[in-house]
Amino acid sequence: MTDKTEDNLPPERPIQLDKFLSQRDTERWCKRLSADYPAADYWLCHEARILQGFQRDQRHAARFVAVDLDRQALISEASGHPLTHWLATPVGELEHPFQRSSDLVRLVLASLRALSHLSRAGLVHGGLRPDLIVLHQNDKQEIDYDSLTLIDFGVARSAQHRIEKPLFIDLASPDATYLAPTMRDAILRDWQTYAKLVGESGKSSWYELSESARHQYASVLIPDLAINTLDWRVDLYALGHWFKQISLHRIDYYKDAHQETLPALIKKMQKPVLQGGFTSLDACIKAFEALEVDKRALAIAEAPQTAGVFTMQPTPVLHPSAGQRPVAVPLQDDEFSPSPIGMTRRDSRPEAPSGRGKLLGVGVGLIIVAALGAALLSSKEQHASPNEPAPAPADTVQTASVDVAPPVLTDNSANPPQLADTTALAGLALPELQRAAEAGDPAAQTQLGLRYRKGQGVTADNIKAVEWYRKAAEQQHADAQAYLGFMYMTGRGVRKDDLEAVRYSRLAAEQGNATGQYNLALMHLAGRGVPLDKVAAYRLLKQAAQQDDAARARLAEVRQQLSAAQLADADANP
Repeated sequence: MTDKTEDNLPPERPIQLDKFLSQRDTERWCKRLSADYPAADYWLCHEARILQGFQRDQRHAARFVAVDLDRQALISEASGHPLTHWLATPVGELEHPFQRSSDLVRLVLASLRALSHLSRAGLVHGGLRPDLIVLHQNDKQEIDYDSLTLIDFGVARSAQHRIEKPLFIDLASPDATYLAPTMRDAILRDWQTYAKLVGESGKSSWYELSESARHQYASVLIPDLAINTLDWRVDLYALGHWFKQISLHRIDYYKDAHQETLPALIKKMQKPVLQGGFTSLDACIKAFEALEVDKRALAIAEAPQTAGVFTMQPTPVLHPSAGQRPVAVPLQDDEFSPSPIGMTRRDSRPEAPSGRGKLLGVGVGLIIVAALGAALLSSKEQHASPNEPAPAPADTVQTASVDVAPPVLTDNSANPPQLADTTALAGLALPELQRAAEAGDPAAQTQLGLRYRKGQGVTADNIKAVEWYRKAAEQQHADAQAYLGFMYMTGRGVRKDDLEAVRYSRLAAEQGNATGQYNLALMHLAGRGVPLDKVAAYRLLKQAAQQDDAARARLAEVRQQLSAAQLADADANP
């Protein structure tokens, strides 16, 4: 991927975590906050102080190495692979290393002991998730549960290191479901306190605040936030949430008693004391220790190759302003790349892994799906590399960037012809598809463009993809117009041209094409080729949402950014 192409990609995610080897061959982690992450210096320094508190006892916490405020990065050291990647690693006939109930019990106990260690040190983590739990193997290729290490303490706090800003977390995000009700309530109250302090009483989230109020976030400190009053129970709740998602799917039970007892204990982790929850961490640990487990350890021949880690922290989307790039990934050809959880992804973008590395990257995506009630490990077909916003139905497309002459396109007719469905030709043999395309069939031309775009049966060639898209677009084929708009929007196979991107996307959108509607909405959100207009973007997303989940997710984000008057206007004038 060239630098020029990277410039055409969406902004980096608010939080990016990458693994690398130091000059001494130690495994290190680089956590980077995006350039527009609010109060990044404060949060990085806060986390650095937390990590430094473990210098005398490094059990279960990554070793602090350095913090670079200029690059907004924090470096820590810990060997192993995130739990999300382990959950995407098949072991023989098992879909993942914890499919046996005995191994799941070992994982639960390792996590509880780590939590107990933090609690004894007076620390509340506040953000326990599978993407930051790291485990490595011993010499026998077995998972060393004693090695469990946490590599992110971004929202941790203690009596010595209190949090003095409302947590930059989107409570409306699907990824926020792991947060305990008491923690959600504390975050909400803290934002209300902040809003009142900056003169906007009655508001209770980052999205509701004015630009002026958000701008003050970096300088305002509030020592007595509600978040500092919480204890280990919020962390136990979070662990219970994630282990519940894993245990909901196929588990090979070692004992019949496991089938009933294990889910019951995990469920109890999320209950308040008055409703039958655990009275202490020690009581919880003893309950799991009482379970009889298979003493045979599980050897794992091939461990995941960790590079980028898809962070699952529900960070709010940073609002775009005029002239900035869009905050969501444009829909790519017949692929939908949703950005539902604050992912101006969603990230610094190293070269995407290939082969098995792509399959391993699915771990986080699968966990997210599990959190929404879908199958955690039902498919290894999805792909989510460190460079991609979310698992997409198709393979990641390849890119090229060259300069060609601007296209000439006739105006769309008032009554565009009814054209064949592009996807209906997806299974056509390449020679037959080429003959149909050369004969002038716009659906075949579009499908042939897709094949060149993705390198399916042919050498990937974005220039040829654009040529075939244009032939079909000139015949008012909506899919081709949308795909060609995407190519101009991102500068793939043509010179990047916002005006042409808007033009083609609009032609497709006017024919009811969801991809065109979605991408045109992004252009309005970023003020690229059109005036910045969130109301217009909302209208377009509302149309696209009738056909696609990605548009529905993006619609919910934009809706939060509009005032009541703007929503009324948008709904009254679709």
